[in-house]
Amino acid sequence: MQGDTPRNNSAWPIVEPECDRTGDGQGMNVLLYSHSLPPWVDGVSTRFRAHIKMLEERGHQVDLLTIEPELEPSVRKCAHSTEVLTSRCLYWYPAKRFPDLTVANLAKVWRACRQSQADVMHVTMCPAMPLFYICTAILDIPLMVSIHTDSVTLLNKCKQPWWVVQIVKALEPLGSWVCDAAYTVSPSYSAILLQRGIKCMDVTWGGYANPDVFRPERRFEGHWRERLTFGHPEGFIICYAGRISPEKDIDFLVELTRQFKDRGVWLALIGDGPAAEDFVHLHGEEHQVYFVPKFLGQNELAQVYASVDVVTSASTFETFGYTALEAMQCGTPFLGPRAQGFRDVVSHGKGGYLFDARDLSSAAHYLELLLNERTELFPRDGVVAAVADFTALNCLKRTLVAYERVKAKRHATKQSLDPVTRVLVRTLRIFSALVMVVFMAINWILLSAPYSYVAVCDLAARARRTAGGMWDRRMRFTNLTRNRVLVGSQVVNS
Repeated sequence: MQGDTPRNNSAWPIVEPECDRTGDGQGMNVLLYSHSLPPWVDGVSTRFRAHIKMLEERGHQVDLLTIEPELEPSVRKCAHSTEVLTSRCLYWYPAKRFPDLTVANLAKVWRACRQSQADVMHVTMCPAMPLFYICTAILDIPLMVSIHTDSVTLLNKCKQPWWVVQIVKALEPLGSWVCDAAYTVSPSYSAILLQRGIKCMDVTWGGYANPDVFRPERRFEGHWRERLTFGHPEGFIICYAGRISPEKDIDFLVELTRQFKDRGVWLALIGDGPAAEDFVHLHGEEHQVYFVPKFLGQNELAQVYASVDVVTSASTFETFGYTALEAMQCGTPFLGPRAQGFRDVVSHGKGGYLFDARDLSSAAHYLELLLNERTELFPRDGVVAAVADFTALNCLKRTLVAYERVKAKRHATKQSLDPVTRVLVRTLRIFSALVMVVFMAINWILLSAPYSYVAVCDLAARARRTAGGMWDRRMRFTNLTRNRVLVGSQVVNS
């Protein structure tokens, strides 16, 4: 097993942005697009909800581009303006929607850029990047892309065709190169992106769990221990909360807890997703598994985290350990793999344990320690203290510093050029935007091709069924006519 190396706190420096410490009300105008906003439930949505709220509270203007027609009212209230883009799912990953690459959406993005007078545009990496680049290049708005999801690992986990994975691996660096800067959520994921040809800023976003919601006192609410153990609250409860999908490796958790079934260990699965049907049959006292496919709101989720003995995950592609952070904020230790975002959040031996990824014996070793000495090893106050640096204000400050750097980089580039070169660079940028229009059209064709193929196949099938039905009716009519002729001839002959 690997050494018990604690998390390096220098990975999350405390920074002070210029635009947030003047105190004179001179904030930034930020145009935001995220492929996940409430009511959609995932880590990106949680992050942007908090970010938008904090920006508005600190005197910055936020204009939103979203694909959510039923955007959560609390988020809409914090925005100066909101523009809803039409969207659909990718054929190869139907679990998530992204903006359509259409002229109508391009016009909406253009209108938002013009009306917001943005100092910087911040977008999440997605297939709709051409929409944002075209508008910001022509209107001379600095563009920053933030990368939240390990799409390559996700598509591999979902067993997508190899060529789909290769296209994503090629397009993600291209999407980052056309922007002024790339920004991500954790140092470990930044290192992975660098190996794929994407150089991110040296400051990373991080995350936080709302201490007003996620706190140890929530364990006295909801009677969750009785509910999760079917009336056996004295049991040892290990809980997973999140999407129930193949890339989360929930099979690993089922196998892990099965080894400790005779020791009174219960597994609680909280969430829903495309793989829910694979586990719903385990629900019941017989298997010592609780699983009712359903997402919980933050208040109920905090009650669960504070009530159980350990929160866990086996996922190896999380770019930031939100589940771990929320659990530790509730005073509950976390057990997860030493991989990507978890190792940036969990202090091994302080906030929980990190086992060797996909190693059942390593996970069982640390679960054994928790089972025997959880109270002594991880007092609630100590676990909460392990995540004291993860605050909403620190996250906001790091992101504002990123905005300032992107804006300053564009300004410095202009100032360093002579007038002729400046005009030439501006002309090249506009020309590249026109080229991107062609690329957008090609991208639209590629993304639409599978749906078009399915539609053509359905149309052909309906045509065959219609033709077959017409042929059947014609044959029935022919046979009926022939029978009548035969009957008539028999009458005449008689």
